[in-house]
Amino acid sequence: MGSVAGVLEQRPRWRCDNGHDAGPVITPERARTEVAAAITIARARRLRRGDRCRVCDADLVMPVRRTVWAATLTDDERRAAVTLTYDVPATRCPDCGCNQVPTRSVDDLFAVLDRLLREE
Repeated sequence: MGSVAGVLEQRPRWRCDNGHDAGPVITPERARTEVAAAITIARARRLRRGDRCRVCDADLVMPVRRTVWAATLTDDERRAAVTLTYDVPATRCPDCGCNQVPTRSVDDLFAVLDRLLREE
């Protein structure tokens, strides 16, 4: 999707002891929350162009490069975990060194997640 690619190692499903399928282990809502917590996303400016660092608020002026970023999606109740590996554009803050995804790629980040978790 656009600027972001993703691979999900598996799509686990919850099955009862009798073998009945109870649906996906990781819900899309839970996955979105965990991806947002695992991947730092830059802050957009209101009036000027460019992004600011989510951590220290510095201007993000370094070039964007491709980065592989993993996010582990979990369901503590069912003791399940799955790893989602993203290939995303990222930039490093010149002041604090924090890697972060530019705001222009955020929609693609979640579109890839939704597509990988979609029931087929």
